[in-house]
Amino acid sequence: MGPPPHSGWVPPPREPRPGVVALRPLTLGDIFNGTFAYMRENPKATLGISVLVIGLASILPAFGSAVLLGELSSLTAAPPSNVDNPDELLDELLATGAFGFGAILAGLLVNAIAVLVLSGLLAGVIGRAVLGHRLSFGDAIAAVNGRIGAILGLGAVQLLIYFLMIAIAGGVTVLNVAVIAATWQSTEWYVFIPMVLLSVFAYVAFYAWIMNKFALAMPAVVLERIGPFSALGRSWALTRRSWWRVFLILLLSQVLVSVVGSILNFPFSMVNQAAPLGGDAAWVGITVGVATFLGTAVSGAVTSPFLAGVTTLLYVDMRMRREGFDLELQTATRGGHESVGAEVYLRDRPRPYGEQYGAPH
Repeated sequence: MGPPPHSGWVPPPREPRPGVVALRPLTLGDIFNGTFAYMRENPKATLGISVLVIGLASILPAFGSAVLLGELSSLTAAPPSNVDNPDELLDELLATGAFGFGAILAGLLVNAIAVLVLSGLLAGVIGRAVLGHRLSFGDAIAAVNGRIGAILGLGAVQLLIYFLMIAIAGGVTVLNVAVIAATWQSTEWYVFIPMVLLSVFAYVAFYAWIMNKFALAMPAVVLERIGPFSALGRSWALTRRSWWRVFLILLLSQVLVSVVGSILNFPFSMVNQAAPLGGDAAWVGITVGVATFLGTAVSGAVTSPFLAGVTTLLYVDMRMRREGFDLELQTATRGGHESVGAEVYLRDRPRPYGEQYGAPH
C-alpha cells in the first residue's frame, strides 16, 4: 500500500548514481559492489588488459620453472658420471639451478612491476566507471594516454620503498643476532624472546603504516595527472585521520584476493606437483612451465582488477570525505554523465559558475 492521499509524505530523493557507485561517501559494501560492477560492465577493459599484462609478465617465471624442473629431472633420471667427485657434482648442480632460479627471480621482479602498471591502467577504467562510462580495450589504453611514464616512475619509487623496508628488516635481524651473540653467555635464553617479538612487531607495524600511507598514490597519478612524488604526498594527505579505515578495507581485500587466487591456482599447482612423476624430463619441464604460466595468468587476471578497483574507489571515497568531492561530482554530472570526462578528477581544472568544493564530510 502506498501512503494515504494528501498525507504530506514526500519520497526521499534518489541518490545520484551515474556509474558503479552512488555519488556520496562510500561504505565497505559500496566499495566491494562497485568493484564487482566495474569488472562486470567493462570486461574487455578489465579482464582483457589483465590477461595481456599478467600473461606477458608470467612468461619469464614460467620459463625459469620449466628449465629448473626439467634439468633437475634430467639429473634425477640420469645421474652424472662424476658422482664420485663431490666438488664437480656440486658445481654441476649449482650451474643447473642458477639459470632457472635467475629466471624465476627476474620474473618475480617483472611481475611486480607489471602488477603496478596494471593497477595504473585499471585506475583509469574505474575512474571513468564512477562517471557512468563503459570502456573498450582501446578506450582503457587511451584513458592513461601520457601517464605511462608517471605510472612506471611511481612503480619504481614504490619498489624502492619496498626494498628499503626489506633492508630495514635485514638490519633489525642483524642487530638482534648481534645482541644475542654478545650476551648469550651471560643471559638466559628466554630473556631474548620479548626482545625478538618486540622487534618483529615494531617492524611489521612500521611497514604496514608506511605502505598504507602510500596506498592511494597510483589512482592519484592517473586521475589527477600528477607526478610520482606528488602522488605519494597526495596519498599521505588523503589517508590522514583515516589510516585504520583504509588499512582494514585493504587488508580484507588482500585476504579475499589470497583466498580466491589460491582457489584459482590450485589445479595448476597440483599439475606442478604431479609433473615430476611423469618421468620424461623434457615433458616435465614443458608441463611445469605451461601450468605455472596458466596459474599465474588466470589468478592474476581476476585478482588484480579487484584490488585495483578497491584501491581506486577508496581514493574516490577519501576525496569525498576530505574535500566534498561527491558534491562536485553531482554538480558536474547534473547535465548527464555523457558530457563529463576524466578531467573532473583534476584538482586545478577550471570550474563552471556554481561548481565548487562542498564541505568535507
